[in-house]
Amino acid sequence: MRKLRSFLGVMILVSLGVVGFLTWRTLAPPHEKIEGAKEPPSSADLKLDRVRYTETREGIKEWELEATSAQYFKEESTVFFDKVKATFFGKNGETYVLVGEKGKFNPKTKAIEVFNGTTLSSSDGYQMRTRSLKYQAEKRELSTSDAVEITGPQLRVEGIGLIVLLDRQQMKVLRQVTTTLRNWG
Repeated sequence: MRKLRSFLGVMILVSLGVVGFLTWRTLAPPHEKIEGAKEPPSSADLKLDRVRYTETREGIKEWELEATSAQYFKEESTVFFDKVKATFFGKNGETYVLVGEKGKFNPKTKAIEVFNGTTLSSSDGYQMRTRSLKYQAEKRELSTSDAVEITGPQLRVEGIGLIVLLDRQQMKVLRQVTTTLRNWG
């Protein structure tokens, strides 16, 4: 009888341990990785707070980037940002404001990547939400392969993947596109 009680006691403790472990795994926040959104290396070559950088071409402002902090890593030729805001200027005076929690900038290629809570707002009333967005300076193009949701004055568009051609004022959702029109008629 004593062995049975000991065995039952051990089984109860093991069961409680398994239940506790499973509860902890279920309630722990997910560690979702976004490609390219790796954490910066531990020791930066240069650290700055409240950063503002403006890129011009032939005397014309192309974009302006602001962040609460920046860490530059010379070996990787990469700058990591916290709380990023990048404003892109179109040829006809329109603006596109990109905001996200984290960002990455390559000073050589002028590529900007923004992650986590990413939104893009245009001066003509459209707003786009996605997980990440990349700016390619040589093409003056914003793109993502992630799911996107675009809302505007009279429509809502959802899909997978996006390309924004800044100089042409064109936006293209790449796959699985659903459009909902509002206030039509």
